[in-house]
Amino acid sequence: MINAILISLSENDKRLIFALLIVVIILLALIGYLSYLLVKLIKWQGKKIETLTADAVNTKVIIDPKHLRRYGRKKNWALFFKQAVPPIIIALVGAIVLIIRNSVYNDFSYDIFNTENGFGSIFFTWKLSGDLTGTNMDLIRFNIIVVDNYPHLELDAWAAYISAPCFLVAGLWYFLVASSLLGRTIHLQVVSRTKFEKEIQEIYKINTPPQNNPNTPPTQN
Repeated sequence: MINAILISLSENDKRLIFALLIVVIILLALIGYLSYLLVKLIKWQGKKIETLTADAVNTKVIIDPKHLRRYGRKKNWALFFKQAVPPIIIALVGAIVLIIRNSVYNDFSYDIFNTENGFGSIFFTWKLSGDLTGTNMDLIRFNIIVVDNYPHLELDAWAAYISAPCFLVAGLWYFLVASSLLGRTIHLQVVSRTKFEKEIQEIYKINTPPQNNPNTPPTQN
C-alpha cells in the first residue's frame, strides 16, 4: 500500500513531503532545546529563593518551615512584580501605538500580522496551489508550492512594525518572568522542608549523649 502511494506521487509531491518532514524535525528539535533552556531557567531561579531568604534564616528570624514559606512567598512575589514591570511597559507602548493607528485610520479590525499592510509583509509566506489529483480520495496531492508574499516594506504598516515587536518581546519576557516565579515557588516548598529538617538533625546529634557500648566491660573503681 505504501509503495503504491509512493510510486503514484509526482516529483513535486515528494519534494513537498520531504520539505514538510524537514520542517517537522527542525520544529521538534527547537521545541526540545527551548524546553531544556526553560528547565535550566526554572532551576536557576529556584535557587534564587535561597538567596532571598538567607539573611532571615541565618539570623534566626525564621524559626520554622511555615514561617519560611510565608516569608519566601512575600519575597518571591515582590521580585516578580519588579521583574514584570519592563515587559508590561513595552506591551503598553505597543498597545498605545496600535490604538493611535486604528483611531487615525478608523479601522479597529486591523490585523497587525497580515502580509498586506501588517508585520507579515517583511516575511516570506507560502501557500499550496493546485487541484486534487489521482483517483484515491485518501491521497491529497498538491501540484505546486507558491510564494504568497515576498519581504517588503509598507508605509501603512508603520504601526505594526512598532506594535508587533513590542508584543512579541513583552510576551516572551513576561513568560520568562512567570516561569521564574514558578521555579522559585517550587524550590521554596522543597527548601522549607529540607533546611529545617537538616538543622533539627544536627541539633539532635549535638544534644544526644554518647551511648555506651554494651560489649565494653564496666570499669573497676
